[in-house]
Amino acid sequence: MLPYAFDLRKFIEHLNWNNELHTIAVPVALTLELARITERVSKAHGPALRFSALQPAALPILTNLFGSPRRAAWALGAADEDLSLLTERLILLLQEESGSAAQRLEKLCSAIKPALVPPCWQEMAAELTELPFLQSWPDDGGSYLTLPLVVTRHPESGAINWGIYRVQRSSDGSLLIHWKEGSGAGAHARAWQERGAPMPVAIVLGAPPALLWAAAAPLPAGVDEAAFVGLLAGEALPLSRCVTLDLLVPAVAEVVLEGYVLPGEVGREGPFGNHSGSYAPAALVPRLHLSALHRRRDACCPATVVGPPPMEDCYLAALTPQLFLPLLRIDCPEVVALSMPLEGIFHGCALVAAAVDRNGAELLQRLRTTDLLLRSRLLILFGPEVNVHDYAAAFWRALNAVDPQRDLTILPGMGLNIDASRPLSRPLSPDPQIVTQVAARAREYGLPASWFIDSN
Repeated sequence: MLPYAFDLRKFIEHLNWNNELHTIAVPVALTLELARITERVSKAHGPALRFSALQPAALPILTNLFGSPRRAAWALGAADEDLSLLTERLILLLQEESGSAAQRLEKLCSAIKPALVPPCWQEMAAELTELPFLQSWPDDGGSYLTLPLVVTRHPESGAINWGIYRVQRSSDGSLLIHWKEGSGAGAHARAWQERGAPMPVAIVLGAPPALLWAAAAPLPAGVDEAAFVGLLAGEALPLSRCVTLDLLVPAVAEVVLEGYVLPGEVGREGPFGNHSGSYAPAALVPRLHLSALHRRRDACCPATVVGPPPMEDCYLAALTPQLFLPLLRIDCPEVVALSMPLEGIFHGCALVAAAVDRNGAELLQRLRTTDLLLRSRLLILFGPEVNVHDYAAAFWRALNAVDPQRDLTILPGMGLNIDASRPLSRPLSPDPQIVTQVAARAREYGLPASWFIDSN
């Protein structure tokens, strides 16, 4: 893993060096205008953006940092889009352990101890008004920090969760954090609530790129995301202690907010326009009471704009099947290939090719128990002969090989399973002699010979 995966500033330097960063120095409004620019640049497969003259005045914003396959791979320290070196390292490490994929990964990550170093982010105290809260869509319920790394700790086990949860600035100036009940932070919040004690929360802006990816990846509940990044890199991520909390945060962070969530205290957050193409409804979520706010002297703040794909979250999500296929094969060794289309973002859709003996219902059930595929709204199982990366061919196969009465299973509250793994009864295949004859006579027909090379 190359060093720019551990440090946002080195990542930015790498973007600059490769002509992948464009600075917009003219005034741009934080309300709607910045998001519209980012959305159009992202859909045009354009560069990362730096906005240096925000209205109202705020710290510079970086958007679309990971908005291409190449930049997303750079976030994990890869030299290009090929993640094979990271995947091979993970396979070798997993082979040294026994048990399920989750058990092996938990054991490996538990051996990665934090590397405590002095912080970069304590250069100066800061005010909330300096931070660039962004409104992306007209009916959003307010302005947001859209790429914050939220750090929480379980009150009993001490387990740490690193998650990306949107943070809204409410009308009274306080902060509202939206995490779901089933998330890592949600589980920690329930435990603190049961104890009737304030829950310490740190919010990091400008976290290491690899940690931002890991915070959104479907890792097992017992795996520390920072330790997992260290496992891939072969060295621990440098961390520093918070000023007012018993929490560790990345030493190279740009901005660190510290505070507490009080039991039962909530505020109204949302609506919020998201990747589904519609607004998530308003909800009551925890309110954060700030206890400290520090930043680097020349800090800049990453943000993301979510909406209908393709957007940059799609490209980060696309890294997941490449790296997590070895984990899936431990629990389901029949699996040959895995594809998760961009439109599914992190959990929406998965196509799996596997060697299935009879019918795939039992394997689909096992796939649904894995952390990777548990939340898939659509899970389709194919035979090993199907190229699940060719979406047109996979879609055609599913349409023609599936009996809706037999092969579709609706899982209430979870999603839809489709078993398209049964082989076609009498698959079409051209006569081999005619294939050779026609290819040999291509010039006689006055047609390019390349047209008659069968790639199937």
